Amino acid sequence: MHYPIGLLFDLLASSSALPWNITVHFKSFPEKDLLHCPSKDAIEAHFMSCMKEADALKHKSQVINEMQKKDHKQLWMGLQNDRFDQFWAINRKLMEYPAEENGFRYIPFRIYQTTTERPFIQKLFRPVAADGQLHTLGDLLKEVCPSAVDPEEIPRNSRISLLF
Repeated sequence: MHYPIGLLFDLLASSSALPWNITVHFKSFPEKDLLHCPSKDAIEAHFMSCMKEADALKHKSQVINEMQKKDHKQLWMGLQNDRFDQFWAINRKLMEYPAEENGFRYIPFRIYQTTTERPFIQKLFRPVAADGQLHTLGDLLKEVCPSAVDPEEIPRNSRISLLF
């Protein structure tokens, strides 16, 4: 329940056919294993907290702080109701940056792992190297979890932009 659904699928059911059938139980909640989510409002608050965290890394919180409450609500409702246009009308602002800044300050990312005591890796990562080159996904992986990447398998000229 604490991991993104795509990660859970990869960990628990990647050999299953899609769509993935999920059984939801409404009795005997495993309180010792999972945090109980008290309401939809708590989920919305967590979502907005994650959006604010990402904007703090990308724009020093300037974009999210300039939004009105109705913008926050539209962002959430678009996501909740699977309405991409409604969601993107607001999320677009969070994905833009001034051309003179040459990208975001940092790239918000989280790498989940099951092999260590730490459930995820999260650290500051700039989208542009000191020499002005755009970083790739391979660069990020080499820096934060080098044991998971074989440098020979990622040619330097294969660029995957991290400007999400």
